[in-house]
Amino acid sequence: MHLRPRSSVSLVSARLLIAPGAPDFPAAPFLSEGVLRDLLVISLTGVNVLRPVYGPGPAGAIEDFDLVYLSPAGQRMTGLAERPDGTLLTRFPHTDVAGILGYYRRVYLQGDLDVYEVNYQADGLDNYFRLVARRSGDWLVVSFTDTSDQDRSAVEQALRESQAREQAARTAAEHQRNELRELVAQAPVAVAVYRGPQYRVTVANAATLAIWDRKWADVQDRPVFEEVLPEAADPSVVAHFDQVFTTGQPFTAHERPTIINRHGQPEVVYWNFAFQPSREPDGQIRGIISVGTDVSEQVRARQQVEGLNQELASINEELRATNGELQLANGQLTRTNADLDNFIYTASHDLKQPIANIESLLHALDRELPPAALVGDVPEMLRLMQQATEHFRRTVEQLTDVSKLQQAHAQPATPVLLATVVADVRLDLLPLVQQTQGWLVFDVPAAVRVPFSEQNLHAVVYNLLSNALKYRHPDRAPEVRFTYFRQDQQHVLQVQDNGLGFDVAQAEGKLFGLFQRLHTHVEGTGIGLYMVKKMVENSDGRIEVASQPGKGSTFTVFLPVHPVS
Repeated sequence: MHLRPRSSVSLVSARLLIAPGAPDFPAAPFLSEGVLRDLLVISLTGVNVLRPVYGPGPAGAIEDFDLVYLSPAGQRMTGLAERPDGTLLTRFPHTDVAGILGYYRRVYLQGDLDVYEVNYQADGLDNYFRLVARRSGDWLVVSFTDTSDQDRSAVEQALRESQAREQAARTAAEHQRNELRELVAQAPVAVAVYRGPQYRVTVANAATLAIWDRKWADVQDRPVFEEVLPEAADPSVVAHFDQVFTTGQPFTAHERPTIINRHGQPEVVYWNFAFQPSREPDGQIRGIISVGTDVSEQVRARQQVEGLNQELASINEELRATNGELQLANGQLTRTNADLDNFIYTASHDLKQPIANIESLLHALDRELPPAALVGDVPEMLRLMQQATEHFRRTVEQLTDVSKLQQAHAQPATPVLLATVVADVRLDLLPLVQQTQGWLVFDVPAAVRVPFSEQNLHAVVYNLLSNALKYRHPDRAPEVRFTYFRQDQQHVLQVQDNGLGFDVAQAEGKLFGLFQRLHTHVEGTGIGLYMVKKMVENSDGRIEVASQPGKGSTFTVFLPVHPVS
């Protein structure tokens, strides 16, 4: 405790008890020092002069009162000397509980003149007191009486009434304290109450004790920042305690990191906490109430998410760079494909006329050669030359068709009546069906329309059916079934045959390749299935194949019901 500098006190001076010119107390010339002395000696009312004792710091609160003077009646009632040593709390510790200290503090600070009555049965006293206090400059002057000279029955009645009131007040206060303890104990957050400028622990619930890793007996009534929890003495914490205790302004913080020893190991813990001043009825700050929530898991989870977000941002940046590279590569590939298409178209176009010339020369040679020259291998050689020229011509024509695929892809799809296309293909294949003595079976609803280029759809159906007839098994006549059905949101076209078949695993990468052939005993260029696959994929579809050697094959085309524009 810290005392303000003592002022000189003369109890025989009128300046002590009478402030000249003070409100409601006019100066009286006849009140000499002798008269005052005699008045204090014969007065049946005790007079006590006190001086406030302040806490630490320039704005410290009043913690106690220094006992400066007691009149003879006051000495008789309290058993103390005229100039008693010590303070109010050291001489009479229960004045705090009885409310006398709070009453004195309130009068000194606020100027109240209410009478304070108390049944004081502690610190060697057993009496009913009535007190009136008033501030006089830096002093507090108290006039008080007891009931020692009154009728005991009246006194006892007053004591009983006072005790009953006190008991009711104590019961209500205890009930409130129990409710508060129960509320604090069950609170899911850490709650603690600290008393006085040393911040002694008066309440700490289970959540707080768990955070401290302490038992209640280890912290009860101990200063929180000293020998109980030295690890809690974080300057980001202690300064806020002092600020709240000094100014009375609450303080809150969010996700504040502190280092706490848990199980012998330092750990960084993040808190949301609030510090609230705890006040006496007279408004004086008695301590601090703290409420804290450990939000370490939430903070670390957010930090992980932020880290992941940073990683994702880095990955996205890499993806953007990769996409840029892919766009450049796709652009180059598109230009290459365009150049290739142009080359194929130009080459096939430029080769048509030389091939036509060769065919004309061969026909002219066949006509002009005399019979005498058609001996030995000459007729066979002419036939082979004509056959090779015909094959060359068909290959050039199919290359021209391949070059047209890119142009066909750019054309919008239109609803094509599938039954009409199938009927046209059937007429085109009639000579091959008769030649192979085969059978074509169609299962196509009359009203089905497929979103496709009509010319390309004709080519797809024709190539699949003609291959089924051409690659027939030598031991049996070809039987080919063309079926249509809906599956989910797709048109399905299926061609099933009983032909040669093949090993699908061995045919992978070769079946739909350009100029690739599985069976070489049948005339072909290796372009047909390549064109079929390209035309189907250009319409956002796909083609699948299932086959067994010697048993036959099934080609299935899937086309979207609603093509992507």
